[in-house]
Amino acid sequence: MGSLLHGSERIFTMHYSLGLLIIALMCTPIIAQPESTDGSSVPASGPGITPLDGGAAWTHYGGNARHQSRASGGITSPSLVTPAWIGSGDGTTTYIPIPQSGLVVDFKQVYTLAGNPAQPGAAFAIAYDRITGCFLWSTPVPPTILDSWSTPAIDIEHKQLIVATGQTITAIDENTGVPNWSTDIGAIVVNSSPIVTTDLGNQDRLFVTNYSFGGGSSAVLTCINVDPFDSTQNPFEPGEIVWQTQLNGQSSGNTPAYSAGTVYVATASSPGSNAGRILAFDATADTAPSPIWTFTNTINAGFFSGVSIARGHVYASSFNFSGLQLNSNTVKVNKQTGQLVWSVPTNRTDATPIPLSNGDVVVSGGIAIGAFDFLPFFGSLPSIEYIADAGSSATLLWDSALDTLDDTNSNGIWDFGETFLSIGGWTHQPISFTIGSTPMLLVGTLAETNPGVLFGHNTDIQLVDLTKAPTESGFLTEHYNGAGATPAIVGSWIYTSGAGGVYAFAPQSPPVTPTEILNLYLDGRITFEQLFEHLRR
Repeated sequence: MGSLLHGSERIFTMHYSLGLLIIALMCTPIIAQPESTDGSSVPASGPGITPLDGGAAWTHYGGNARHQSRASGGITSPSLVTPAWIGSGDGTTTYIPIPQSGLVVDFKQVYTLAGNPAQPGAAFAIAYDRITGCFLWSTPVPPTILDSWSTPAIDIEHKQLIVATGQTITAIDENTGVPNWSTDIGAIVVNSSPIVTTDLGNQDRLFVTNYSFGGGSSAVLTCINVDPFDSTQNPFEPGEIVWQTQLNGQSSGNTPAYSAGTVYVATASSPGSNAGRILAFDATADTAPSPIWTFTNTINAGFFSGVSIARGHVYASSFNFSGLQLNSNTVKVNKQTGQLVWSVPTNRTDATPIPLSNGDVVVSGGIAIGAFDFLPFFGSLPSIEYIADAGSSATLLWDSALDTLDDTNSNGIWDFGETFLSIGGWTHQPISFTIGSTPMLLVGTLAETNPGVLFGHNTDIQLVDLTKAPTESGFLTEHYNGAGATPAIVGSWIYTSGAGGVYAFAPQSPPVTPTEILNLYLDGRITFEQLFEHLRR
């Protein structure tokens, strides 16, 4: 008889069934707000419900395997005034995120790579409940090498966290924290983050590059199977290396990117030259493939970061070891052919370009001055740069440091004592999104570390209005002091890290009743996952 019910009866039945679900969920212990008696986290203070949330997961460095660093969906106004919670361990053991390493977040949990001050050199994968901040588990992983700030990846299909530390790739069950498998790739990983495919049927793969810079040897792109063994369709065990291919150049921090069956990777050099390259490979190959195409940088500077993919193109930014603020470049190349579309002078960086939803591009680069006080003209200040993309050409519209520099002696460069707005930086990956129709950028501030020391926790995080120039009032709209490393956004919640741990910021929104939430779901304005998330709060 269910199929013969009149519309009003069907709606009543759905309301009744979902009403029971609401009661069940609200009475389930796992979703109750915890009483923080162990000091491991600061509980949320009752944030409101967001009627329309953003994406359901932030699975990779830059958000996804294309590294667009762009939050999609309906983002409501964030609040950076007070963290909803701060996670620094389990109440007995302190875990502090590795400086500059990014966070990844799924529907339920926040994951980070962390160290324990009581165990110098040790590294751990950590998980917190993303709404309550409740500590869930910690798992030892091989130590990081050379201050590596690799970001983990979430293998959504297999419900596991992928971590690259030392020369080992480790897959960890997201619910229990128990390792599923680990693979030695034969060389160390430094700053390169792993990526995982989701669209290759029963042959999904993981890709990562090794570190080889300064050693003279060629870097290698490693392909690892993540799907179950199948004797005919996928004759590889989970964690088994499918192939490794030479990149014919050195590598450091070169996170691969993936789109529609092709994996793209940059290098820090090419044979006989400091010019970096971008290469495209067939991600579906079962044996080591040759490049589909290769692009060589137009200047003698290498790429020390990943690439981003958007609108049929691949974007990459370089790091030149000499020169001032506009010492390096950002390129846009055709995704299918590798042909150069444009190259624009930009700041040196290990971050990945951010393709904005309007077609323009943002780049984060520059080094905090405290790290090189003895070489003041090394010499590029931390900044955000805005590139206006006209399609076949592009123009650098502004550089936040140059535009705000108080150049007291009018010599056109920074000198000791001259002030400027310090945001962005060479190790920092911001996030772009829109609030209404306004493009915004969530960006941190690098610490001015001791001379010669490059790595430290970010000191601040800012929300920037990209419709304004750096010198205009309202360019900075929100600010928090105390954290600001490469962030993540899920469901309009902001996640970042600092010297105090993992910081979560809840969105601003008016309270919504369970009935209103239910109506949003019945009207098709939120998904079932979003309904479930709202009920958890």
